[in-house]
Amino acid sequence: MALKHLFQNKCPQCGKGNIFINRNLFSFFQLTKMNIKCPNCNYNFFPENGFYWGAMFVSYGLASLEGLLVILACSWYGNELFDYVNLLIIISFMIILFPLNFRLSRIIWLYIFGNKIKE
Repeated sequence: MALKHLFQNKCPQCGKGNIFINRNLFSFFQLTKMNIKCPNCNYNFFPENGFYWGAMFVSYGLASLEGLLVILACSWYGNELFDYVNLLIIISFMIILFPLNFRLSRIIWLYIFGNKIKE
């Protein structure tokens, strides 16, 4: 059930409140706006200063996995493994998937380490 709530951007404690204010992934002006507390159960989404610094490692892992999948798909379709066209395709996918990676990495980090920090 937690995996379902993770992909729906819901609170890790109650599973009902939204973590991000705007649910639209491609609203670039409100991409990073998060609720400070859960509107439903008052769970603190910012347990300490700098809490989300570790989420950049999760984002790096997600982007690496996506890049690997894209390069495997390109090689499966007949392109050479190391080619400038493949590099441009990977960079394009990274740019397109940036909003998803940003939000997903913060949510994964909150789900893993958010309950371990007590206020």
